[in-house]
Amino acid sequence: MSDRQRFGLSDITRAGQDGARATAKYYSKAGRDERRLVKASFFTGITGGILWYVLIYYWGSLEFSSAEIGYMGGTGSAVGVLAYLFGGYLADRLGRKRLFLVGLLSTALGLVLFLSERNLVVFTVAYGLTNLGGSLAWPSLMALMSTKAPESEMKFFYGVQGFVNQIGLTIATFLGIFGPPFLSESYGLELLSGYRYVFVGAAICAFVPIIYVVGVTEEKHPHESLMVKLDRRTTKHLLVYCAQNAMIGAGAALVIPWFPLIFKDGMGASDSWVAMIITMSNAVIAIGWFIVPKFAEFRGSVALIVVCQLASVAFMVAIPYSPILIGVALLYTMRSFLMLVPQPVLNAYIMNIAPERVRASFLGLSQVSWQLAFAVSYAIAGNLWADQYDKVLPFYIGGALYIVASVVFYLYFRNVKDVAVNNSVGG
Repeated sequence: MSDRQRFGLSDITRAGQDGARATAKYYSKAGRDERRLVKASFFTGITGGILWYVLIYYWGSLEFSSAEIGYMGGTGSAVGVLAYLFGGYLADRLGRKRLFLVGLLSTALGLVLFLSERNLVVFTVAYGLTNLGGSLAWPSLMALMSTKAPESEMKFFYGVQGFVNQIGLTIATFLGIFGPPFLSESYGLELLSGYRYVFVGAAICAFVPIIYVVGVTEEKHPHESLMVKLDRRTTKHLLVYCAQNAMIGAGAALVIPWFPLIFKDGMGASDSWVAMIITMSNAVIAIGWFIVPKFAEFRGSVALIVVCQLASVAFMVAIPYSPILIGVALLYTMRSFLMLVPQPVLNAYIMNIAPERVRASFLGLSQVSWQLAFAVSYAIAGNLWADQYDKVLPFYIGGALYIVASVVFYLYFRNVKDVAVNNSVGG
């Protein structure tokens, strides 16, 4: 029996320890550009945390209906679709660093707009700008990172980047959810003023990564015409990955961004409990991203990704049935950990199966399907919830989409080898 077949509890423990050591060792010898990108990711994690759960919590506090939240979220996400259509493509042709900087600036400007008074149109525009920024920045960052590390170590680079990003997100989410109500109850500060302080801080943090990214070097390629050519094999990979991504995006939009309102209005959790539940989950994910890359060497990247995604569904569907909040916290944490912890491995895997010259394009186009499905599903979810956040149907629909997506991913990509894993485990 081979080592890859013998995979027990001792192997899991050893892999965790080895993963933490390998990731730390990689960063200890990382170059200046790698460190700059990791530091920038801490601050993008802060803005990402505010724009995810804190924003929808803010909208709920402003008494926007679920239909209005769905409209703002769906429309803003649709802007991200347009950006993904050309963002990765332009990054490959004009420079990943340049598009990354444009994305960071767009996100910062969007956060500034959230400082305005309650206004459906202004907030929709603001969310559109932040989605535009994220859609330009993410594939540019992933592709730029892929040029800074050897293929066999790429997953460790993505692991430490994801860890630092998640730490920033965790801090921002806790302060953004817990802070305004605490200041209101303890010191009499108006709740909306508390949220404006949160968005002022987020806007400031949004400009900081620009300082780090400006100093990153990027190898200049000879001038090329603005055309992206994908060979037949890469095109097939892209189409299947897009189909899988669309199902994941549609399933996510039905439930995931609504969790703060589900916890508070559907389950009666206090602001402190909501902050605790989400913070605990984010902290566990951060630890997981630091240690998980090593696990891919046992069964391969595809198996790790699919097993984790499928296992996460059971925990998600069980959330509305938990009779106590501590049970909700544990279920939500396990769901988030299993679904998100393979992300550094997935990023490295996708970078390794896409030709280097079109990596940002590959990522950008694959995210179009996720973002488009997410945008449509987000708008539908607003009417599906109908201001009643104790429903279970969205959980089942979202879970079913996750299962089908995971099966599709496994059936196709199980025979598409990960270069980094092959190099590390001997084929």
